[in-house]
Amino acid sequence: MGVTALILFGGPVAVGTVAGYLSGGRLSRLPGVRLRWLWLLWIAAAVQVAQLATASLPGAAGRHLRTPLLALAIALALLWLVVNARGRTWPLKTGVALALTGAVLNAVPIAVNGRMPYSPSAAAVAGLRAGSQTAKNVPAGHSTRLLALGDTIPIPPLHAVVSIGDVLLAIAAALLVATAMHHPANAARERNQPCPTPSPGSAWR
Repeated sequence: MGVTALILFGGPVAVGTVAGYLSGGRLSRLPGVRLRWLWLLWIAAAVQVAQLATASLPGAAGRHLRTPLLALAIALALLWLVVNARGRTWPLKTGVALALTGAVLNAVPIAVNGRMPYSPSAAAVAGLRAGSQTAKNVPAGHSTRLLALGDTIPIPPLHAVVSIGDVLLAIAAALLVATAMHHPANAARERNQPCPTPSPGSAWR
């Protein structure tokens, strides 16, 4: 993973960690947040790797497989978020909602264009070579639809271009980390303890 990718992915986590500490949270409370159905993320990651590998397929095979595989990976990740939002606190649900919104905003332009379009002018501002294509990105042209949801926000210090969906995903990641740092450390233990039997007269105390 390059330095730019490391900052883009790790930056929101670092910001969330600092915010969590400043608001009284602790990293030691993160293990108390039980994550459900982690196998969905592993499958989504495997599908994403397969989607990236389509760039090396000859002919039209890669183009035909690229979008369905990406849609499947996004759907699996969204399902995992929905499953883990159940029974959580409102701040955690807010973070999940932001992540879902960001993922959908990224998925729509990919679905209608086959790949995520990016603005050549924004790429130039960010110091990138405009016109290059990858398995995930394609420069915007006259036939591009919904470019406003594509990669149009340049970040010159990182030589990167991001989308509105990416911004929401970054905010969601920071919020989820900061909120999880406030999770009660003894929540799991309390869920497993039987309800105490009331003693005579305890209702009056």
